[in-house]
Amino acid sequence: MKKVLFIGVTKYDLEKDVHLRKKFEGLARGMNPYVLAKGKMTIGKNLYGTEFYLLPPNIFFWPIALKLAFGLCLFKKIDVIVAQSPLMEGFTGTVLKKILRKELVVEIHGDWLEGPFLSKKRKCEFIQRKAVPILAKISLGNADKIRGVAEYLVEGAKKIAPGKKYFIFHTFTDLTPFLSEENIKFEPFILFVGYLQKVKGVKYLIEAFSKIAGDFPNFKLVIVGNGPDAEELKELSSDLGIENRVVFKGKLSLNDTQAVMRNCYCLVLPSLSEGLPRVIMEAMASRKPVIASNVGGIPELIKDEITGFIFNPANPDDLAEKLKRLLSNSELAIKMGKDGGKIAVAKFSNANYLESYFKMIEQ
Repeated sequence: MKKVLFIGVTKYDLEKDVHLRKKFEGLARGMNPYVLAKGKMTIGKNLYGTEFYLLPPNIFFWPIALKLAFGLCLFKKIDVIVAQSPLMEGFTGTVLKKILRKELVVEIHGDWLEGPFLSKKRKCEFIQRKAVPILAKISLGNADKIRGVAEYLVEGAKKIAPGKKYFIFHTFTDLTPFLSEENIKFEPFILFVGYLQKVKGVKYLIEAFSKIAGDFPNFKLVIVGNGPDAEELKELSSDLGIENRVVFKGKLSLNDTQAVMRNCYCLVLPSLSEGLPRVIMEAMASRKPVIASNVGGIPELIKDEITGFIFNPANPDDLAEKLKRLLSNSELAIKMGKDGGKIAVAKFSNANYLESYFKMIEQ
């Protein structure tokens, strides 16, 4: 089996992240995985059939990561490097490929041009904006294979690096707990799950809910997650006079989030930028309709007017109109949820993900 080194900036929690076991035990059946990422300092810990090398997330991460990756490629005899972004990960992979003649796979999980700047303020943003397309061009141009989690990402990459071997398949999302739910209810609350920052567009959801709250006095808006915008969003709810109708639950465990999703009426994801959002797949697996913004890979997940509604991003009026249509028709909500569940079973299984990954590595 090939030895594969995954390089990324994901912050791993080996003790608490319940997805890691199924993902890497599955991958270890068809390769020998090594992971270089961020997290609590961990050097060579063998877990789930995988060797983990985690470094603290600080300004020294990349110099140390490059040196460590170089050593791993030499002493572990790595066959394939998987860079989990076309930016610094891809650049690091390109350096290793050039020096050590390793095969390079570059993955694209989201909008690499605007996404990094929508999520948070960056130091020296002007310089970074100039550097991002250069890094992407270098990484994609030197990749042997390119994987996108959505079709729109691959189409964008083809404009920069035509003629490469391209692969499209979803991120790993263990939907088994959601698909196995039997006691599905449609209680009167709208659900958002995610990190509370500008890129998630939660302010537009709160504004939209305020526009229809009077028409649906029994409904509440439940927000699961934490983040830097939490207090600002609470103030917005108060300013709009709906603070008693908006419930901020903070960050919940996967089991608790699953329980809330099981009972919600619908999920709303009003993001300004996305790749292929896992939370939408989880909601579909829970047989819930989804209303989400027309960005990134979302239109590839939601069949508009069939499994949910697509609305124009940063447009609370459009979102309010879609909410009103769904909240006033429970039969439609139930049917959309069932149709979404069928798609989740057919397209987003663990088996499909693993088969696609093995095929990409071996080709």
